[in-house]
Amino acid sequence: MDLFYHETFMQSEQMPMQLRLHRGQINYMILEHWHRSIEIDYLLDCEADFYMNGKKKAVSAGSITLINSGDIHALEPREVPEDPGYEIHGISLFISYEFLKKICPEIDQITFELEGKEERLNELKGIFDDLIRLELSPAEEYGYLKKNALLHQMMYLLLTYFKCPKNSSAVKSQKYIDRLRVVLDYVEENYQEPLTLQGVADHFSVSMEYMARILKKYTGNTFKMHLNQVRVSKAFRDLLETDYSILEIAMRSGFPDTRSFINVFRDTYGMTPSQYRKKNPRRETVKETVSAEYPPHIRVVEPQKDNH
Repeated sequence: MDLFYHETFMQSEQMPMQLRLHRGQINYMILEHWHRSIEIDYLLDCEADFYMNGKKKAVSAGSITLINSGDIHALEPREVPEDPGYEIHGISLFISYEFLKKICPEIDQITFELEGKEERLNELKGIFDDLIRLELSPAEEYGYLKKNALLHQMMYLLLTYFKCPKNSSAVKSQKYIDRLRVVLDYVEENYQEPLTLQGVADHFSVSMEYMARILKKYTGNTFKMHLNQVRVSKAFRDLLETDYSILEIAMRSGFPDTRSFINVFRDTYGMTPSQYRKKNPRRETVKETVSAEYPPHIRVVEPQKDNH
């Protein structure tokens, strides 16, 4: 599971959105990251905790959650059905910032709030259902026109019924969030180095106390907790998809030694890396159905039969 803290999306005049279907067993946390696109997540039969700009929101099955442009967010699954058959458990829709700016020039001064409008939310769910049907249907030469029609229908609902002006508190918070985004990107790019809170604070010419405060406020984690979660997420994929030893995985992921790797992994997944590997021995070849330009931490996957 690779993580990209600053997601960038390939723009297209024909298709200013990306739809991702979440299949199979989802048992890992998606760490804090951000992107300029707005993200709309629809959980079908699973539950999850969303963390948005440091605030936790418990989301139940059948719910829709919207993440506004630039928000720092993370996700931790809580209740995911056992799934040997790669059923679809959730959908994420990403709508490009450039498209939003084109149809709504004041997009930077507004947010979208979905609470308290059940009838309109049901209309959004209906659009999602139509998008899923199109996504799973045989490809058509001009199928993107159908998807774009649904996208414009969705944006009409969002702008008409769910638009709110940013208040002064949100504008003030945005300044700190902007700074934190750069820090998250830096940790993502340098997680294999012996990073410390003091060292990162010095790199950005701020005090250690200031750095610790904004991290805690907008991610809910200390610097050490966040760095360990970045490293253990990097180790997760190597553990399941390679034959590297536990020591090699620990070193590749930035841990100083195997003991620290094992302790963090146990705290995160409830068992040691070796136990987790034994419990999940199958190596599946994963066929990506999204462009390599997109970060792969949420993927539409098609399991391929092993030849061995």
